[in-house]
This record gives sequence, structure tokens and C-alpha cells, in this order.
Amino acid sequence: MPYIEVKLFDYRLSEGVAEKIIAELTDGLCAACGEEVRDRTEVVVQGISPQLWGFGGKTITPGASS
Repeated sequence: MPYIEVKLFDYRLSEGVAEKIIAELTDGLCAACGEEVRDRTEVVVQGISPQLWGFGGKTITPGASS
């Protein structure tokens, strides 16, 4: 079973974005691996607050380059 996990800043998940990510990643995987994997493909999209995400020992500020 293919499993795709996407983590991104929560402010990027406006209405419909998670659905679009799920559909397009599934389509891409099927294009690469074959249509037979579609029904077994799992995609998880998780929005995370920038205050809970860090690089180089510091949290990320919303709107910073990301």
C-alpha cells in the first residue's frame, strides 16, 4: 500500500487545498506506478503551526520564506 505524508504550514491549507494535494499526488503516483495502485494509496495532509516547526534551533515566522 503506497503511503504519502505531507506536512506543511497550517496557513497554507485554505479551503480545498488538502483535497487538491491528495488528488494530484495520487494522480502522480499512478502515473509513475500504474493505475492499479490508486485504490490502495493513502495520503495524509497535516497542517502544522509555524510555532511548532523549527530550523536551526529557531521556530519559523509566518510569512517568512518557506
